[in-house]
Amino acid sequence: MHGTITLPLLFSDNMVLQQNSKVNFWGKSSPNEKIVITVDWQNNSFTTKADNLGSWKIEITTDKASFKEHTISIKGNNEIILKNVLLGEVWFSSGQSNMELVMRKVKESDKEISESIYPNIRLFNVKKKKADEPQSEISEGSKWLPCSPESVKEFSAMSYYFARKMQKELSVPIGIITANWGGTGAECWTPSENMKENPVLKNIYKRWGQWEIDKVKDSIAFVETKNQNPKAEEPRSIYMTKRQHRRPSVLYNAMIAPLMPYTIKGVIWYQGTSNREWANEYLEQMKALIYGWRKNWKIGDFPFYFLQLTAYKYSDSNLAAIIRENQLKTLEVPYTAMCPTMDIGDLNELHVNYKLPYGVRLANIALANSYKKKIDFCGPLFQQYKVKGGKVEITFLFNKKLHYNGDKLNDIYIAGNDKKFVKATAFIDNNKLIVFSTEVKEPVAVRYAWNNTGEANLFNYSNLPASPFRTDVWENIIIE
Repeated sequence: MHGTITLPLLFSDNMVLQQNSKVNFWGKSSPNEKIVITVDWQNNSFTTKADNLGSWKIEITTDKASFKEHTISIKGNNEIILKNVLLGEVWFSSGQSNMELVMRKVKESDKEISESIYPNIRLFNVKKKKADEPQSEISEGSKWLPCSPESVKEFSAMSYYFARKMQKELSVPIGIITANWGGTGAECWTPSENMKENPVLKNIYKRWGQWEIDKVKDSIAFVETKNQNPKAEEPRSIYMTKRQHRRPSVLYNAMIAPLMPYTIKGVIWYQGTSNREWANEYLEQMKALIYGWRKNWKIGDFPFYFLQLTAYKYSDSNLAAIIRENQLKTLEVPYTAMCPTMDIGDLNELHVNYKLPYGVRLANIALANSYKKKIDFCGPLFQQYKVKGGKVEITFLFNKKLHYNGDKLNDIYIAGNDKKFVKATAFIDNNKLIVFSTEVKEPVAVRYAWNNTGEANLFNYSNLPASPFRTDVWENIIIE
């Protein structure tokens, strides 16, 4: 009895393959079976042979992007024909709830959805699933669909707006694969081998171990607490162990690993809120995620682009600010880029429903860095500072026509050696920020937007906002 060729769900009608590349194809068949793949943009076929377990993998050369619909034949003991395949640009998007927020929930959703007829944008939504070990296949129901009012309705809005902007600027087909889960930390999406031996990130496993130990006694105690105070919050051990999808690596295993090594151009990412409690670990966490994905995807150091955490009324503004600072520091990783978003958040709404500017900013990062388009993609980023005669001089990257909107710079603070921050005065001289206060004769530190603010107003020539920053490394100094 011969086995039949089977393909991962990623390989189907309506798929997009990365143009001008050697793209990975793989699947299952009978052991040692000869597999012949024929594509209509090449005269020759591609041949490989399954191993003793029936697994096979091959590279196929793609042509330049076009809007021509292609056919691919995969033949062994049986034949699979893939239709309506496009060659274009393929991107992967991921994150937590704001990346997940779907088109039917956006501002003016009826109008936006009705206008979303883009047959040459192809959408692939990875269905939610968790696993303790890396999997070889994603959940059933994940499939490629041409972008239409019906298919876009339950698709990530940020990813759709990214793809729409990319197609408009590049005039090629766009494939966007998205995998998201609200309320998840970056550790859920990171390969375990990149965390377990890391001196900082092994704390994650200690926390989960302690929560598992504590949940029994905490559950008993919580019953009594709840009787006395019906509004009492669950202990952390109960809250977290109820949410098994928040365990380290379980979403990487089920929703990312099976996509590898599908050939993509790069990744866009928006996440951070659920890591606030452990904000000081976030730089190591993002390095582990990015390097882990690149190593396991085996397609080189693909670009990883992301947005900084936006403005919101967080319960601990200092931790949110440290997340943003560590996102800024993540730019140390090669082939990364970021744009701040302090101007498009809402202090009273964690899930802003106007997702267009988020998607556009991600697209502009990609267009500028991966396609060399002359597009401004980033706001001012803190570079260095000097203390000169009672004033602090601060320089920035992306500082062309540095300015603040309004009469004065908001949310700028200065401190001396006593570590007591006071509101400062600031002016701009030759695209540098000069900060001082009559209350601080010998300043040593400046902080900008290091609080829950909806009024951060430092921008550059393109009206892109500055990243919040601090010049000090003091701990537990909170600016309300």
